[in-house]
Amino acid sequence: MKAVNVLETNILYASDVIYWLDGSSAAQEADMRRLSEAVVLQLDTRPANLQFLHTAGKTALWRRSAGKTVQGPPSEADKLRPAEAAYVIAGSVADSQRRYVPRRFEIQAGNAAGHSVVVYPTPFGTKLGRGGGLRGTLRFADSNAPAVWALLTLTVNLGVGGNLICRAQADANGDFIIAMHRLPPLPEGVAEYAATLSVRALAAANASDVIDPDDLVPMTLGALNTDNSFAAELALSVVPGEIGLIRSFNRDHLAVQPN
Repeated sequence: MKAVNVLETNILYASDVIYWLDGSSAAQEADMRRLSEAVVLQLDTRPANLQFLHTAGKTALWRRSAGKTVQGPPSEADKLRPAEAAYVIAGSVADSQRRYVPRRFEIQAGNAAGHSVVVYPTPFGTKLGRGGGLRGTLRFADSNAPAVWALLTLTVNLGVGGNLICRAQADANGDFIIAMHRLPPLPEGVAEYAATLSVRALAAANASDVIDPDDLVPMTLGALNTDNSFAAELALSVVPGEIGLIRSFNRDHLAVQPN
């Protein structure tokens, strides 16, 4: 076999990676499922020499200036990635098929630290299984305007099994569906699970501008059976397999107002 004479080697160093996670798939980021499709990324703050590559569930980042060329084959020392100054990446991410709610984000990238950005399914992209779910529309009590991009957290008391936490994000119309994929069957002799619902929102948010969910603040929700009664946590009950429509008393929506 003829030997190959390596005259020079181009070396590129990965800078960082972003993992895109489905926030409805688990309560903790470490357990969340990566998206199965590549996202659409729009960056408005980034280094001029930044390049990136999308694959399903992640985006790889590298800097054009970080590479180098060595004469002949590289040594182990040549392969070591040099230390890198952190840099800001900010922008928005969306799904071209509208299966996930678009969002803004900002991270300090560099040195291959790895970052996770959580997105939530739209009502269109939410699949309900045997666990059932909850659906509705969020509107502000004072203006009747939709509470766009609001984030809902459902905490189900499983008794000796602890709590099940399910999250969902409202879309540009304030519509939401909370899927309870991991809700187990009811124990024998139990008719329903007790649960609480809470919400984070921004009164100034609008459908034209996506937001960073980290900027949302706690709000109160209108009670189901009492007029003009609001609380930080809404008590309700859920049954596996059922799809419940939740509305505040005497309203066709779930009312929201600031604390």
